[in-house]
Amino acid sequence: MRDFRDARAMAQTLRENLTTKAITISHSESLELISRILGVADWNTLSAMLQAGRTSRETPTIKLQSGISSYPAIPLRDLVPFPTATYPLFVGREKTILALKYAFARQREVVLAIQKNETVDEPGFEDIYDIGVLAQLLEIQRLDDGTLRVLAQGRQRVVIRRFVGETGSYRVDVAGVSEGPIPDEPELIQQAVKRFESYVSAHDMRVPPIWPPLERTLDPGRVADVIASHIVLPISEKQKLLATLDPVKRLKGANALIDLSTLPLSPALHATRRRAIDYADQRGHQYATLEHLLRWSTTPMPRQCCGIAMPISSR
Repeated sequence: MRDFRDARAMAQTLRENLTTKAITISHSESLELISRILGVADWNTLSAMLQAGRTSRETPTIKLQSGISSYPAIPLRDLVPFPTATYPLFVGREKTILALKYAFARQREVVLAIQKNETVDEPGFEDIYDIGVLAQLLEIQRLDDGTLRVLAQGRQRVVIRRFVGETGSYRVDVAGVSEGPIPDEPELIQQAVKRFESYVSAHDMRVPPIWPPLERTLDPGRVADVIASHIVLPISEKQKLLATLDPVKRLKGANALIDLSTLPLSPALHATRRRAIDYADQRGHQYATLEHLLRWSTTPMPRQCCGIAMPISSR
């Protein structure tokens, strides 16, 4: 049976079949139609999923140079990224935009650094956590308001040794971390996957296809990262999971936090969330971001942001 990885072949088949019925569509239109059929918002998103799937099987990690390596950096206010996951990031800070331009002009590799306090506009080394994620940039788009939308795929954890923000753009010096050999924990993986599936069903979430499927994954650390990237948790709790290098401890932690992530929202936050999603939907945006929440929040919050809140399709 064909799945999302066969999207290009499916699009070609669709065009050929429609041609026999005297219906002509362009190649891009056929790709968009196949994306919708597969439950994905558009071809750009599906293309990122395809690239993520190829990368995860062929080159699971970016090879860090021996010792400490230097990379452009994106400080994140409201998002904790995890390896293997793909994130749309909305960037407005000038130093971050310059860092992105530098990265796209070279190897398209960037370090995602998580801020301890989202209200800090000019973060320094003391303002970010020491565990971040080395990511691959997939695409970039300039929006009408001057900000950038970037699609980035997390690859591996790194230790941030030094953070440079005094220059024209953000840069970090990082070192790789080792999680050791993959432990054999099939029972723990099956238990966590079942609870995660129940969580996804209860919250009516749309999780992109994962390859290999979680129930057939032998790496507890990878299962933990997938779960942690989808469940709703405070930034501090997600950062703790990101910084937990032991794969078994990380999966046990993620499994235990699934219950915490089901705590109900306050009425005020629920109402703000609903208005933000409706506003994003009206404007034809695929994601409801922090910027949409800021428009409707009654609590003063910083205007600049980088990260996402939730997909429109999961409301």
